[in-house]
Amino acid sequence: MKDTSRKLAKFLYKKNVICNANNENTNYNKIVRALDSFSNMHTMSNKDFLEKILMGAFKLIPEAEKGSFYELVDDKYIPIVSNGYDINTLQKLVFNREEAFADYKCSDIASIQAYEIYIEERDNTKFSEEIINTLKELGIYSKYTCLYAPIQVEGLTRGLICFECFNKTGFTKTSKKILRFYAQIISNFYTQKVLYEKERKIYNEIVDALVSAIEVNDKYTEGHAQRVRQYSCNIAEKFQLSKSQISDLSTAALLHDIGKIGISTEILNKPGKLTVDEYNIIKSHPIYTKRILEKISGFSTIANFAYNHHENYDGTGYPQGLKYDEIPFESQIIQVADAYDAMTSERAYRKALSSHEALKIIKKEIGKQFNPKIAKVAMETFSQI
Repeated sequence: MKDTSRKLAKFLYKKNVICNANNENTNYNKIVRALDSFSNMHTMSNKDFLEKILMGAFKLIPEAEKGSFYELVDDKYIPIVSNGYDINTLQKLVFNREEAFADYKCSDIASIQAYEIYIEERDNTKFSEEIINTLKELGIYSKYTCLYAPIQVEGLTRGLICFECFNKTGFTKTSKKILRFYAQIISNFYTQKVLYEKERKIYNEIVDALVSAIEVNDKYTEGHAQRVRQYSCNIAEKFQLSKSQISDLSTAALLHDIGKIGISTEILNKPGKLTVDEYNIIKSHPIYTKRILEKISGFSTIANFAYNHHENYDGTGYPQGLKYDEIPFESQIIQVADAYDAMTSERAYRKALSSHEALKIIKKEIGKQFNPKIAKVAMETFSQI
């Protein structure tokens, strides 16, 4: 993104946007700073990003007196951010697809274009009376020049950025090119969002399919994974872990038992006590979990958290016998959440314990099976359920 910023700054420089030799460096750096501010755009909310775009463009398009951005939401274009307009009045301007470009033109091609149009007077036959009155109230009913750019994403016009000036001088060619660059940045932002949503959908489908596979193989785990995830996230929030950490923890908690797919249902659902050999087979499920999850792109951290959820704080757990800080903090959270839900759920070999009984066992295992800090927070969390 920073390379793009400097390319645009050089373009503006070469096109004599910067005219005064004494101000060349100052203005050049100003342009670079304005564009570099979008280097972290993937972390911004829609509104924050669009506000930055609008204000950044205002700094570089001197003719602009007012401006706004409309986004396509549920088949209607609604104003999201603006500069120079009363936002309460502007929010009355909601256009359907036909109305949005009644006075404007919009290319059918996917490339980003900037257009300029002078509105002598709106065509009353194309708008409702309410919209006409709002246009008049905002001062954009007649006698103004609009510079605008439709935002194209995968052949769909997802939004419209527009600037208005209220004299007949209009906008320079450079201003049009600047808006086109900004419109391209917005388009990239929306394209990234579309791709992220698609990837997230696939991600969720994979996770749901894996959880279903666990529950088909072991009827006693139905709902267990979802509860362990919820308990784990509640505990993690108390420790103020980051969104990214909680996201990975959430998925790891949901899939912590996926390795049980590799274990026979006869052993998983055996009503009596397990033999030593059967128990050793059960203890292999974290290894299978790791093998399965590591094959999914981007799941290495999640696989590690799930792999270590049976490691005990004092080193007596499995499969590696890790202890204390050798065990990922997130794995230790999953462990106590998993233990609590296992104890309070009915199993083939025993009836469910009460919450009170389960909490007594967790308290007894503090410093042994469970990290003392995590166990204390977990007990508070479970006692509120």
